Amino acid sequence: MSSVTVIERPDLAVVPLSGADSLRYLHLVCSQHTEQLRPGDVTAALLLSPKGKIEFAFRIAAVDDGGTVLLDTEAEAAPALAERLGRFVFRYDVKVGDPQPGVLTLLGPDEATTKLSLEAGAAATHPFSGGLDLISGDGTAPKVPEPAEAATAPLEAWEWHRIAVGLPRWGRELTDDVIAEEAGLLGSHVHLDKGCYPGQETVARVHNLGQAQRRLAGLRFEDPDAPPPAFRTDLVSDDGRRAGQVRSAIHHPDLGTIALAYIRRVIDPGRLVLAGDQPARVTQLPFQ
Repeated sequence: MSSVTVIERPDLAVVPLSGADSLRYLHLVCSQHTEQLRPGDVTAALLLSPKGKIEFAFRIAAVDDGGTVLLDTEAEAAPALAERLGRFVFRYDVKVGDPQPGVLTLLGPDEATTKLSLEAGAAATHPFSGGLDLISGDGTAPKVPEPAEAATAPLEAWEWHRIAVGLPRWGRELTDDVIAEEAGLLGSHVHLDKGCYPGQETVARVHNLGQAQRRLAGLRFEDPDAPPPAFRTDLVSDDGRRAGQVRSAIHHPDLGTIALAYIRRVIDPGRLVLAGDQPARVTQLPFQ
């Protein structure tokens, strides 16, 4: 049986930054502490609206001492992210390049995926729950050797994995009506001790006062063969009250029909909710 699954990622794109001020500039505009990054370091960040809503989510790889930085994000979002970052760089030694392809995902045991990433010689590796993303800086996907323990899989396999482990995605769970705490991103995408950046006041206020009214949670449907509900399907609790909203739903080959949804804070795990006429139980993430 193959221990590593290799998935091509045309749904992702890379935005390259170059120039001595790249990390300093990112530090000023995003939610993450980037000035301290060194070559080989990776992290994740958000660009927020002044009211703290999520506009862009991306990951950052510091490549070298010369200021080369690679950002990866949803391909659909990449042109707008590059345009947004390019608006104010005239004061800094930063060049924002055009978005380009070049991402490959490895799913499997840490030791095996790390070994393959080293053999591939990718410009950067981004860790995520359950595997590695390999990123090239030349617009082509990294070339992974084809040992007996590696097998390719379609993009659908990534979506199964993402939803099962509870990873939010830009355009689905991460939209401009969501704040970072609701999506569970304070530990991974937001540096809470960092100084001022757009949206920081909202992040600090919600974190300190605990006022997030909803959270990202899982739904496990009572009928494992239930049709996955559509994006933004409203949820109703078993007592007829508004309970939340579905964001991503799939039929998982092992878990049946499951979904990621924003659930009101007062709805506890185990509670029954309805997506249309389909009952589901609220569950903590990741799915077990």
